[in-house]
Amino acid sequence: EAGAFLARTNDAGANWYNPAGLGNSVETSLNAGANAYEWTKMGIEGFGTTQGRSRINTIGTLISVAIGKGTIKSDEWRLGFSLARPIVWRPSSIDFAFSPNADQVVAYASNADFNVMIPGIAIAYAPGGVSTGRFRIGAGLGMAITSLSQSQSISSRVTTPTSASLTEQSFSGEGSTWQLQPSGGVQWDATSRIILGARVVAPGIRIMGSTRMTLETSQFTSPTSTDLVFRDDKATFDYKRPAEASVGAAYHTSSMELELDVHYYGAINSYELYSSDSTWTFTTVDNTGTTTVTNPPFIATVNSARAVTNVAVGGHYRLSQTLRVHAGFASDLSPVDDETQSIFRKVDLSRFTAGLSLTGQRLSGSLGLGYSVGSGTREFLGPATGETRLNIKTLNVLFGLSFAFGQ
Repeated sequence: EAGAFLARTNDAGANWYNPAGLGNSVETSLNAGANAYEWTKMGIEGFGTTQGRSRINTIGTLISVAIGKGTIKSDEWRLGFSLARPIVWRPSSIDFAFSPNADQVVAYASNADFNVMIPGIAIAYAPGGVSTGRFRIGAGLGMAITSLSQSQSISSRVTTPTSASLTEQSFSGEGSTWQLQPSGGVQWDATSRIILGARVVAPGIRIMGSTRMTLETSQFTSPTSTDLVFRDDKATFDYKRPAEASVGAAYHTSSMELELDVHYYGAINSYELYSSDSTWTFTTVDNTGTTTVTNPPFIATVNSARAVTNVAVGGHYRLSQTLRVHAGFASDLSPVDDETQSIFRKVDLSRFTAGLSLTGQRLSGSLGLGYSVGSGTREFLGPATGETRLNIKTLNVLFGLSFAFGQ
């Protein structure tokens, strides 16, 4: 249902969607949801060439438990814990070459792996009782573990009847950062058919983070050359997570449910994504053959984020006592602020989902499909000038299981 589950969540999944929903979970339950398969197609266009690659991954997304009746004696309090992977980005690598002019050949290659894992705990309180109260409040605490591995290389060869030159740039980094992220939520049954919900998430509180970095830039134009090298196995890595605020409203009857959510992500001022106290090694050879070595300081790589607001709408219709059909839509706007100051590309996505579920007395399951599509342009950052367009398409096979432990 495209994640539109803020106001209605009422089982172990509430650990992720809204901790207040645990206050509507009567019995102890276990939820497990995953992208069984994710097919990603990424293509890049520019400089008169088009390149595309596809990759199929298997990605786990959520395991959560709600501790309720039978374990907790109180009818007003509920506990839960979860392990979520909300972001997993493992596209195929890019590797292509083009000629901006008759004398120049530019080659470009990149590869990336970006993911976030959040283990967390949550607690909820329902003043009027879990099964009878109309108001619920909850709080959660997660540890966001963000990992980023990437490599990029660019080369430019210019050959004329009288001269030749070569410029090469490469970067490789692999790091992670750990951040505490508190959250809170509320749910209110405004009427017998309308449910309202809200959730807030504080900005991430950094605990630690480090990375391994290697950067090299070489330029040769006969008879001179320059070589710039940087290596640091213990550089500092920091990926800030923004403040979040979400509100949702749901309408339900005996045969259908429909929900509309609005999600806001706050802006993040410019900060140092990669930083280091180590220095470069800069070697130059002039036209007389004289070699000079200097050690300039490392200049930090900065990042920032703009505020974005996304919407999600989803719901289901009951075909029988046990069978339901689901569908949803969500926008996914990019938080990239200034592409000239960011290592990330700005690509806005739209996501569509649909599926079926079977509900049993204790065991329930679902199977569905998700499809995301989007594109974005960017000025090429390297030894060539021009604009490139990145096109993204992903297709997910989704499944979920839920089991309630009754008396």
